[in-house]
Amino acid sequence: MKINKVEIANFYSIKDVTLSLDKHKGIVLIEGKNKDTGGSNGSGKSALIEAVVWGLFGRTIRKSTEEALVNNQAKKGCRVRITINDDYVIERGKKPVFLKFFHKNKELTRDNATNTQALIEETLHTNYKVFLASTVFGQQNNIEFINATPDDKRTIIKNFLNLDELFSLRDTVKKLKSDFNSEIKKQSTLISQCEKTISKFDKELESLASLKKQIEKTNVSKALECELQDILKIESNNQSKQYEIANINKQLETLHTRHKQINKSLENPNATIQCKSCGQPLPNNIHPKRLMLELSDVQSEIKEKEKEVRTISESIETPPISSFDYYKVHEYRTLKKETETYQSLKKDTIVELQQHHDEKAHYMSQYDIMKFWEKAFSESGIVKYIIRNVLKYFNSKVNFYLAHLSQGKFFITFDEELKETITHNERDIAYISLSGGEKKKISLAVMLGLQELLKMSNNQKTNLMFFDEVAENLDQEGLEGLYILLSELKKDKSLFVITHNNYLKSLMDNSKSLTMIKANGISTLKGK
Repeated sequence: MKINKVEIANFYSIKDVTLSLDKHKGIVLIEGKNKDTGGSNGSGKSALIEAVVWGLFGRTIRKSTEEALVNNQAKKGCRVRITINDDYVIERGKKPVFLKFFHKNKELTRDNATNTQALIEETLHTNYKVFLASTVFGQQNNIEFINATPDDKRTIIKNFLNLDELFSLRDTVKKLKSDFNSEIKKQSTLISQCEKTISKFDKELESLASLKKQIEKTNVSKALECELQDILKIESNNQSKQYEIANINKQLETLHTRHKQINKSLENPNATIQCKSCGQPLPNNIHPKRLMLELSDVQSEIKEKEKEVRTISESIETPPISSFDYYKVHEYRTLKKETETYQSLKKDTIVELQQHHDEKAHYMSQYDIMKFWEKAFSESGIVKYIIRNVLKYFNSKVNFYLAHLSQGKFFITFDEELKETITHNERDIAYISLSGGEKKKISLAVMLGLQELLKMSNNQKTNLMFFDEVAENLDQEGLEGLYILLSELKKDKSLFVITHNNYLKSLMDNSKSLTMIKANGISTLKGK
């Protein structure tokens, strides 16, 4: 990331300053002159650095309020405009509050400041903590790698090694994992619904089967091919034949009576017998031959009538079911149709159930895969592996700088958890027990070692570094070591240094300088 220019208005004590940062090469000493109070303190030197940080991230290095941030004379119109990589511009303001982002005069500003800031950091491949840890070294910067939490350390390393893509993949994997888990729950719900539906169908089919068995105990099965009108027709024909048989039986009754009368008359000549035709009593002297002839005729007629009754009886058709019971046929057909419907629905539901089981199995497989990759892309996976493999390089670079700053008296190593071990005269010593100057040397060495990771990852390293009172608490050998490092770093960066240390200033006699002059509460810049 190359910061080209910063334009500042009504920010802290600065009224109107424009600084072309990429025009300054090597070491640039920022000095101050406070005409209001005398000396250099309070002249606004650190405000230059604060403006860059605030313009990029909307946060200052030191804690500040909006009242303090906005120039106390103007009381409004606080604005910082930063040009980056020649064609990106960030504009940020207070009173009124605004944030705008441009690329080649095309505005990229999103719907709100949070989303716009996220876009800025994504585009520039940095964030507040990483920028401070790699670019700003000074008394106001509380973002120190060695004092950071393990998570913050890994985040800093992640950004320095350009691992954003890996972490974006992890975010994608987590999203997919969540989606697959939702689908698993959805399929489980659908499976449960299908199983309940199948259970319901089974109960219905069981009930229908029971009813069918009850109906099948009757002659219903024989009547399934018949319609009601067929049964009614059979019953009507049978009724007619029954009437016909009844009439013939009446005739037979008469014939049997005549047969008995004739037999009685033949047995007893004195018996009275009626005339067959008129019904009147016949004389007793009727010749027996005549009676015998009549008896023969009666017997023949009886036989014919009996034969006729048999013939008609044999022609009577027995219906498979009575019309009175025919409702059972309709009920059975309805049950059968319902059974077929439920069986078809059950079959379809079983197919659907299997589909949901298959889909659930598919999503569970995908979920397990995403679970694996989520762990792989996590800070305990690939990131930890990468950190493990850059530790040797990182440790060597940190100790290279530390050797210059401490004349080889201190040595530091970081393990895979990025926990440090500090050695002094071959004895382990806790960072917290060190003096202020010793801590300063180690912190500076670590930060410079982080800078080397930028080169290793080909990340967009900044074109400048800020050193604000880094000489504080350093002894002479530390100052000399610091100057050697500054001389090394200035080969490919612009180094803006604020210091009150006269010895360090003397070492930088040939360096360029900028002077912040404060008069009547307003800071201006000389030597731009």
